[in-house]
Amino acid sequence: MLAALTTPGIDALLHRAAGMRRFRATFPLGIRGRHDLTSVTPAACSIPCRERSPATIVALAAGLNLPILYIDEHSTWSSRLSSATMRTKALPGAATHPWLQRETPGKDPEQIEMTEFPFIIGRNESCDFQILSSRVSREHAEFVRDGAGFRLRDLKSTNGTFVNGQRIDEARLNDGDLVVIADVEFTFHRGIEAARATVTHVMTGTQPASGEEDAFRDLIHAVRAHHETLLHRATRNRFQPIVDLKDGKYVGYEAISRPARPVESDSAQRLLAATDCRLTERLSHLHRMVAAEHVAKVSDVTMLFVNLQPAEVGADSIPDSLRRLQQLAGGKQIVAEIPDSAVVDIPYFRDFRNRLRDLGVGVAYDGFAGSPHQIKAQREFAPDYLKLAPVLARGVDRSTQRQQQIQALVDAASQIGVRLIADGVHTENEAQTCASLGCKYGQGDHFGRAQTIDWPIEGFTAG
Repeated sequence: MLAALTTPGIDALLHRAAGMRRFRATFPLGIRGRHDLTSVTPAACSIPCRERSPATIVALAAGLNLPILYIDEHSTWSSRLSSATMRTKALPGAATHPWLQRETPGKDPEQIEMTEFPFIIGRNESCDFQILSSRVSREHAEFVRDGAGFRLRDLKSTNGTFVNGQRIDEARLNDGDLVVIADVEFTFHRGIEAARATVTHVMTGTQPASGEEDAFRDLIHAVRAHHETLLHRATRNRFQPIVDLKDGKYVGYEAISRPARPVESDSAQRLLAATDCRLTERLSHLHRMVAAEHVAKVSDVTMLFVNLQPAEVGADSIPDSLRRLQQLAGGKQIVAEIPDSAVVDIPYFRDFRNRLRDLGVGVAYDGFAGSPHQIKAQREFAPDYLKLAPVLARGVDRSTQRQQQIQALVDAASQIGVRLIADGVHTENEAQTCASLGCKYGQGDHFGRAQTIDWPIEGFTAG
């Protein structure tokens, strides 16, 4: 199996010619947009790679079990894991119009070709592309030519237009950018009319820099470790108790994923964890599923807190998958921990939170370190639990200012029916102070370190 790394234009050409399997991924390290890895033949895969990080490309190719054979002449690197030289040639191909790809769960991807500009998207029948959704404005946004490139303009829509997660009034588009119209997601492809189609064949000869080679190797090892974890269901979780501060009883605990085996580079592991792709998505689901099965064997607790990655927030499949976890957990309530950085006051997030609530799944915002005003501003999409950032509890018994800060947060949260969890509690004095300030629950090393469930955990009795 070979990985062909091509210009965006070649990727679009091969995609349209082949129309085969897709692998969806969001590139980290400041790389813009969400891109498709489109399988061209059973033995090859084309990857749009202009301005891509070589480490990221290698990780994604390795995720498909594909060694790298071709690379783009425009990329900033020209090496392979083994010794290599390069030979570049132009590839033939006809020009294509820019197009949008729309992914709909349970359906084949839809391709919308843009042959004339401006190209308007909206709810009206008169639009160039109609979206039948009440969240989409009558004339929501338009695509326009800008010299050799393209721009996207919001037409004063109600629910906004987003490019790569940022709400925009107008923005220049790059190949592979993720465009969201209200809550409808598209991937923009600019076609190949403005790009020269080239491909570079890697031959033997040149030795890559050792640091870059180490990064490639570490990423590939991390990807392979993830694959083996999925294949053998070898995931392990640590569980940290969550305690009622009033009586000291355990009410549940948080499942914290841990690698089934160590990889050589923690940075490679973090990079892969930050990559939104099917591999990390499936691994996150496996961690939660195994955690639910384990907690079903534990008595005298009522809740299991599970973490959502930022990329999972708003995903259509997450609410139902969490509802099914409650059955695996023996009827215990599942509480979805959403990073506070992923909490946004836009329609798709409100809908996501409401779907969780409707299915009986609890919601917690994790790592909150804001102001009482921010809590009150969340009244319309308030969580069930608000987990404070650990820094707020650290040394709170010795800081009058910190006590006043937590007291103000407790008062604001109580007005909208939100229960606070003091995280990062390390001493009895910190626990007592947080309880006196009105925090309902506590979590931290003082109540028990995170550990695997098959080890003795004080306060839990195996069923």
